Amino acid sequence: METVKIRTIHEYVQKLPHGTQDRLYTHPATCLALYRSLSPTAQQYVSRLLFLASPVPVDTLTSWTVSPSDKTNLDATKQLKSARLWSVVKCGDLGSGSEGVTLHPSFRKGLTTALCGGGMPWYGNQQNLEPDKKPKTVEFLDQYSKERWECLLQFMVEGNPASEKVSPDIANLLIQSDIIRKSEGEHAITSTGFQFLLMDTPAQIWYFLLRYLDQCDALGLNQTTCLAFIFQLSFSTLGRSYPIGSHGTFVQHLRQIGLVYQRRHTAPWFYPTRHAIELISAGTEKTASTKEGYIIVETNFRVYAYTSSDLDIALIALFVETLHRFDNFLVGQMTRESVQMALQNGISAQQILDFLRTHAHPQMLEKKGNGPVIPPTVTDQLFLWEMERTRISTEDGVLYSQFLSDSDFKVVQEYAQNIGCVMWYSSQKRLLVVNKKGHNDVKKYWKTYKREHGESG
Repeated sequence: METVKIRTIHEYVQKLPHGTQDRLYTHPATCLALYRSLSPTAQQYVSRLLFLASPVPVDTLTSWTVSPSDKTNLDATKQLKSARLWSVVKCGDLGSGSEGVTLHPSFRKGLTTALCGGGMPWYGNQQNLEPDKKPKTVEFLDQYSKERWECLLQFMVEGNPASEKVSPDIANLLIQSDIIRKSEGEHAITSTGFQFLLMDTPAQIWYFLLRYLDQCDALGLNQTTCLAFIFQLSFSTLGRSYPIGSHGTFVQHLRQIGLVYQRRHTAPWFYPTRHAIELISAGTEKTASTKEGYIIVETNFRVYAYTSSDLDIALIALFVETLHRFDNFLVGQMTRESVQMALQNGISAQQILDFLRTHAHPQMLEKKGNGPVIPPTVTDQLFLWEMERTRISTEDGVLYSQFLSDSDFKVVQEYAQNIGCVMWYSSQKRLLVVNKKGHNDVKKYWKTYKREHGESG
């Protein structure tokens, strides 16, 4: 099972083409976001180099640290080099062969502007737009962003392709990201999607946006402009409205997932939500879910869920058979059939256990202490049910039969055995099965043998 890896801001930017990096560093918000994503040691290097116009000799740079070979220092210099935030150049005025270090010119200018002020307004000229007559409160924006994001998660779990709450662009992006897949006209969650659901909300949004940025060209959007706008949102003020400007299409997509609020699609203003403003922290650290647990699992495979959320109940229903449901309480049973159905959809036994542990009720955590949270009998049985699917493996092969003599069969069987492509054979029945990889070689050998010996078979 492949584990989903969430790239940090720095890891994502360093993989971009150099031309894209150069354009990205012209945006002050991007430079400030990257600066905050650096380690403390790397930030110290940038701060000391920021206002120095000339390259700093490498010997001088080395003197800034107690131990240049220290892992912390090596990691910091690796960070700066990998994203081309600094570079080593020749210093002609310092003598022949001398080298110095300087910051990327666009990054230097952008970070200076972000820290000291100046430059063009990040959201353009706002003087020509009238203020919003019905400003939204922080409480309203928090509730709106929560509902919109849970709507997307519920679409992933329930897989209703006719849902009007998720646009075709967003649905296709989930498919391209291998979070959901099409199955018999409906959408089904994948193994990657199940891991996605175990993440904290900010981490989910950051992962989703990175996949969105990878698909910008297919959506007819500029990747650099979209990424810079995301960084701008991270430095916005919660509860304040901003003009949309030239980001209309991108804002509509962000609106669907709850990162911004817009009263209607023609409104000239939008409000960044808390989810958008917390993106920088999500892109800096990989986090797990911090939601209070609500699931209790017993040794008899009975599952109790203290929740009224339709999303939580839909998640549990992926591998639990529902027995009783009340307003804020669900009783279910993990059965061989329900778990096998989850396994068939690409969800592993380990992922089910991770989900149960992540959302375990506080009473379960207190009761178990330092012991296992999930009863060992349940853990062992889930893995046994998973092993049932791997007892038999299938491989395509080609059957050779109708040999007229034992000698013909033996010749072909020995040749196939020598080249290592025999899957099964029966000397008594003169039957031979070879894999597809060796089929052509065996076929050619058999035709040549019959032609040379004048035999048919």
